[in-house]
Amino acid sequence: MSLLARLAADHPKTPAPVRLKAALLFAGVRYHPCLAEAADWAFPAYWPHQIPPGEPSFRGKRVTDVPYLVVFDDESQVRLRIKPDSPFIIRPEGEGYALFDGEARLTGLTFERKHPWTNALTADGTPMKSTGLSQHGDMLVLNAAPGCEYFVVPGEEGRSKNLSCTFCLYGVPDQRMKSLGQELFKVELPDSTLNHVVEAASHPETHARHLYLVGGSMLDMAQEGARYVQLARRLAEAGLMDRYYVACGSGALLKPHMEQLKALGVKGACFNLEVWDPAQFKRICPGKDHVVGRDRWLRALEEAVEVFGRGHVSTAFVGGVELEGEGAFESVEAALQSNLEGARWLIERDIQAIWSLHWKVTGKNRGDEPVYSLDHFLKLNEGLSELRHAANLPINTDFFCHHCAYMQLEPDFDRFIPFKPE
Repeated sequence: MSLLARLAADHPKTPAPVRLKAALLFAGVRYHPCLAEAADWAFPAYWPHQIPPGEPSFRGKRVTDVPYLVVFDDESQVRLRIKPDSPFIIRPEGEGYALFDGEARLTGLTFERKHPWTNALTADGTPMKSTGLSQHGDMLVLNAAPGCEYFVVPGEEGRSKNLSCTFCLYGVPDQRMKSLGQELFKVELPDSTLNHVVEAASHPETHARHLYLVGGSMLDMAQEGARYVQLARRLAEAGLMDRYYVACGSGALLKPHMEQLKALGVKGACFNLEVWDPAQFKRICPGKDHVVGRDRWLRALEEAVEVFGRGHVSTAFVGGVELEGEGAFESVEAALQSNLEGARWLIERDIQAIWSLHWKVTGKNRGDEPVYSLDHFLKLNEGLSELRHAANLPINTDFFCHHCAYMQLEPDFDRFIPFKPE
């Protein structure tokens, strides 16, 4: 029985296009030279691909760029994985491409293009791709202050301790801070950084609808809120609140700062819990637990609903971290039950729960592999869909849609399973 046939039998509640997307997240596709050719114009994956033995070199090389995102004919997206044992393969078809399961054609597709702004310069010659701005689908992600203070929490005798989330390397203080002018434990961002950010986000060909503000966490909730207010004020002055749905993807903030953000034009908030279970939260997110605390984080999410309104608040989880490491859940079933209990608590309070996959990075070629199994991920998303329908709380597509959800399934479920009219 083929993988897709088995999924259809085991997961009839999941719409067929969503089963296919999920299958590609886990099974990937086999290498074909068209992937290397497409890298000439497609947005490239973060790491190049090592061409396997038996396949011809590409332009005389054994290592080549490949696209990062697959875009289906319906404009939904999925991250491209290349796995030699996959049942799927992408081949050229006419002026585009198609996905095949063996010899059976499944769907037409293309790849996410390099957007014009990524090769442009600001007025003073700074590359726009170095301003803290990145893009996937129709979402721009703005990270003008990437360094996270949880990595360097002051300790005894002047020594710092690392209380960062156990899965996270995204906020490691590094060279990005220097190029953006960020200083740890300092709220304000330089005017030059803000000017570059505004100029890049104002480019006429971003082809984006959403603008998501993120950054490294600060050890003082008030200071972190003040930083996001500074950034939002500059975006508002440039008229960008009218162009994009702007959402704040910060840590938990104080309500007065949420109200300031709302007044400036920010429309939504996403304060990421990462994991639901209290013991797992303490284990996996020691900085968030120590600096803010889980109960205060949950209260901030409830306050965000009071400020931004129903359908405009979410919290993201890293699916799989609760199953990895010392002290993890002992069974997949226990993790699934915990996650759905948490999602029920949140959705009943008008807070969306979004699950991304936790991809492990292993081996010298940095081969990614999700901790969840394919079936576990589908069971979780089936349960999430049922909870959203019970509360009649669909994913707000102005905030987060199938054009930008490349490792999540929630917007895809909602597209194919209609909600009750209000």
